Amino acid sequence: MKTKHMIKLGSVLALSMAPFTASAYTAETAMNACAEAFTAEITGEELAWRLDEETKVAGRLNGFEVVHLDARDPKTNEVIARADCVVDSRARVKRVITLPIDAEDASERALTAY
Repeated sequence: MKTKHMIKLGSVLALSMAPFTASAYTAETAMNACAEAFTAEITGEELAWRLDEETKVAGRLNGFEVVHLDARDPKTNEVIARADCVVDSRARVKRVITLPIDAEDASERALTAY
């Protein structure tokens, strides 16, 4: 009897946890939120944007994360703006820090420890 009750309880608990794991926020969600906030800050309006093909985005968010962004002119590929974006574990943008154009590339900033 106890075994049946424990199996039922385990099943109910597993099913009740499903919505929380299904809605876990990922690094990709954070990257998208930061890109939207960054483009809106640059121009005051939403712009079309895309992730660089070399960007590797994977995993769930665990607390605050920093996303490093470089905006490039689509015609010349020249960097026109740089920023670091702080997001929380729910992929909400907490802060966009605008950097000077002569700052390191996003790939270099990502490797630098603060």
